[in-house]
Amino acid sequence: MKVVHFLYEDIATHLEEEILNGVLQLGDKLPSVRMFSKQHNVSASTIFQAYYTLESKGLIEARPKSGYYVIYQPKKFIPSFTDTVVETTPAIHELTTDAIISHIVDLLSAKEYTHLSTARPDLSLLPTATLQKSMKAALTALGADILNYDHPTGNEILRQLIAGQQIKFGETFDSKDIVITSGCTEALTLCLQATTQKGDIVISDSLTYYGIHQIIKNLGLKVIPVPIHTTTGLDLNFLKRSLERFPVKACLLTTNFNNPTGMSLTTSQKKKLVKLVTKHEVPLIEDDVYGELYFGKHRPSTCKQFDTEGLVMYCSSFSKTLAPGFRVGYAIPGKFTATVTKLKRIHSLGSSTLSQQALVAFFAKGRYPYHLKRLRQTLHTNMLAYCKCVYTYFPENIYVTPPSGGYILWIAFPKYFDSIALFEAAKEHHLTIAPGQIFSMNDSHKNYIRLSFSKPLTESIEKAIQLLGELAKQLIYEN
Repeated sequence: MKVVHFLYEDIATHLEEEILNGVLQLGDKLPSVRMFSKQHNVSASTIFQAYYTLESKGLIEARPKSGYYVIYQPKKFIPSFTDTVVETTPAIHELTTDAIISHIVDLLSAKEYTHLSTARPDLSLLPTATLQKSMKAALTALGADILNYDHPTGNEILRQLIAGQQIKFGETFDSKDIVITSGCTEALTLCLQATTQKGDIVISDSLTYYGIHQIIKNLGLKVIPVPIHTTTGLDLNFLKRSLERFPVKACLLTTNFNNPTGMSLTTSQKKKLVKLVTKHEVPLIEDDVYGELYFGKHRPSTCKQFDTEGLVMYCSSFSKTLAPGFRVGYAIPGKFTATVTKLKRIHSLGSSTLSQQALVAFFAKGRYPYHLKRLRQTLHTNMLAYCKCVYTYFPENIYVTPPSGGYILWIAFPKYFDSIALFEAAKEHHLTIAPGQIFSMNDSHKNYIRLSFSKPLTESIEKAIQLLGELAKQLIYEN
C-alpha cells in the first residue's frame, strides 16, 4: 500500500534542509504564515502544518505576537578530530575486542541501567497492540500446525510479501529467491558460510557492528578492513586494490546507514561496487538492515538492484523496524540460494513458525507502510533533539554528524580521549554507552562513542545525557 505524501511535508523538508545547511541560521525569523502562503500560492493551514512539523523537531519555535524563529544550530565541522589516520595499503587484521563486547552485552539486560547505546527500536515506537492481535490471529490460523516445523526457506506467504516489497527497487523476485532466517545476523552468517571456508579472506567495513566481527572470527576467516573516510565514506579505491592483491572470497558491507557511523554509499558508489565485485567474481553480502529507516523523501538504493549476475546476497530483517523479539530476517542470496537453503536446513531446520505467521497477519492489515512512516518521523525528531542535547551538554571540542537515517549518533572527541574510560565512568552511574573501539577492525577510534536516539527524549533521558556530558568534561579536564 502506497503512503501519501503531503505538500506541507515538502515545504517542511525544504526549510529543514536550509536550517541544517546553514542557509537559515540560529535566530533567523521565518516569513509570516500569511506572507509564506501568498508567496507560494498555498493555504495558510498548509504553512501552519509545515511550521508545526519543524517546531515538533526542535528546529523552530513560535514566539507570541512575533512569529517563528530558528532555534537550531548545526555543529561545525572539526577536521582535526574526525580525520582519523587510516591505512592506504590493504592488509589482513586480527580482531581483538571480545572481552569488552561481552561485558557490554551482559549489561544490556540490566533493567536498573539507562541504556544510551542500543541500535534497535524502543518499545514505545512499536505497534505493540496490533502485533499482539496479530500473534493471536496467527495462533488461530495455525491451529495444531503451530507445533510443526516450517519449511527451511520459511513461510511461503511471508516470502511472497517480502518479494513484493522489493518491487520498489525495480526488482522482480519470486518467493523461491528468498530464505527466511532468525534475524539478519543469521542471514549474514549463512551467506558467509555459503561463500567461504576456514582460513579464507573476506573484506568488510573498517567500522561495523561488532557482531559482524564475531561472526568473521568464529568462522575462522581473515579480514581486510576497508577504511571509512569522514567526507567520502567507504574507500572504494582501497577495496579495488584489495581485490586485485588478495584472493578475496567474499565482501560483507553495510550499504545504508552503517552502524556505527550512520554513513551510506551513494547510488553511484553502489553501482561502482557491484561492477567491481562482478569483475572479480567475488560475492557481495549486502547488510541493509537499516535501509527502511531513512529520513528523506525516498528510500536509499541497494546494491542488489544493480546486480546482474546473482553475486549480491542481500540481507535484512524486521528486527530494526517492527518486532525485534520475533527474530525474523531474510536473505536474497542470488546464485547461492540453494547453498544458503541447505545450510539453513542443517543449522536450524527453519525459523519460528509462530513469528512468521504473526508477521503475515500484521501485513494483512496493510498498516506496515504507515508504521514505517511514523517510525521514521519519530526517529528523525529524536535525532535532532538528541543532537541539540549533545551540543548543549557535551564538551565544546566534539563533533557529531547528524545521520540521514537509522538509530545512532557517532560522536568524536579529541584524539587523546579514552572512550573506554567514559564507558566505565558512565557505568558507575548506571548509564551504558558503546565505546568506538568495539566497532573498529583495526583497534582504532578509541576517542569515539556510539549514542542511540531510539528512546524519546524524556526529562530523565535528557538528564542522563547531561550527566554523560559532565563525565566527558571531567575526563578531558584530567588530561
